[in-house]
Amino acid sequence: MPKVAYAPIIVSVYDRLDHLKRCIEALLANDLASESLLYIVSDAPYREEHIPVIERVREYAASIVGFKEVRLLFREMNLGAHESIKVAIEEVLLTHESFIFLEDDIVVSKDFLGYMNEGLNFYENEEKVFAICGFSLPFRLPTNYDKDVYFYPCNSPWGFATWRDRWMKVDLDYCDRYAILKKSPAKYKAFVSIGFYIKGILQADSSKKIAAMDLRVYYHMFSHHMCSVFPVLSKTQNWGFDGSGEHCGSQRAWWAKPAMNTSIKPITFIPFEGYNTEILKNHRILQDKINGGILAKYLKYTWIHRLYNKVKTKLA
Repeated sequence: MPKVAYAPIIVSVYDRLDHLKRCIEALLANDLASESLLYIVSDAPYREEHIPVIERVREYAASIVGFKEVRLLFREMNLGAHESIKVAIEEVLLTHESFIFLEDDIVVSKDFLGYMNEGLNFYENEEKVFAICGFSLPFRLPTNYDKDVYFYPCNSPWGFATWRDRWMKVDLDYCDRYAILKKSPAKYKAFVSIGFYIKGILQADSSKKIAAMDLRVYYHMFSHHMCSVFPVLSKTQNWGFDGSGEHCGSQRAWWAKPAMNTSIKPITFIPFEGYNTEILKNHRILQDKINGGILAKYLKYTWIHRLYNKVKTKLA
């Protein structure tokens, strides 16, 4: 009987040693860690003062044991987070059919790797499913919902798994997606209905203020009518809302550390047969609440909001 091949794990790092240690310790608590290949992707410093801490991060990465094998992808030149991760995934997919991705600020449950690999197997031939996601917002579920997973028309980068045949079709290069969508009011409205927060990311990515890989993945999913699978009980937490992350800031994000599933009962996956409309509604309600509520929904990311930011900057 052939031995099962588990999806390789890719963890991207930069200068957050404590975060990386926490992430690795959580992964090692998984039964499948010893049978999984781990890639550590470390971008080179873009500032001279970052050199010492990145060296310490790399020393720790080189010392990691407990996985089937640890492979180190250490950059000699700074590529930036977007390009470094993009190239790393492409390298891994040269020899693997799928992958599991985490940034270093993600903490996972003890059954995270089992959940990811089982999901990859279950949905491998379901072309509508783009990814298996580990993070789930603590939104209100329908009272009669008794499934272990649900579907949502977006992807969460806070621990996900996908396949080569899905990932390699995503255009991760720059283009003005905002201008493209605005040509069709109906299409733009449908795109931002995922949550009004997406407007700001879309505008920032399209104006080259940031390179938002997550936004570009969502744009691909939207264009091809795809969804992701999410657990009812989250299997990851994000510990990056401490000012150390690239885009997370230092706000108190209670929702980023939902209670994780501690049950040893295996997840039961279900085929995609459409969305649960109440789940979509409640998920978006919480997203809008997180991003400022009803007032922000109609003022944030508009010219009024941009004018306010300019005035605030001048008065500071």
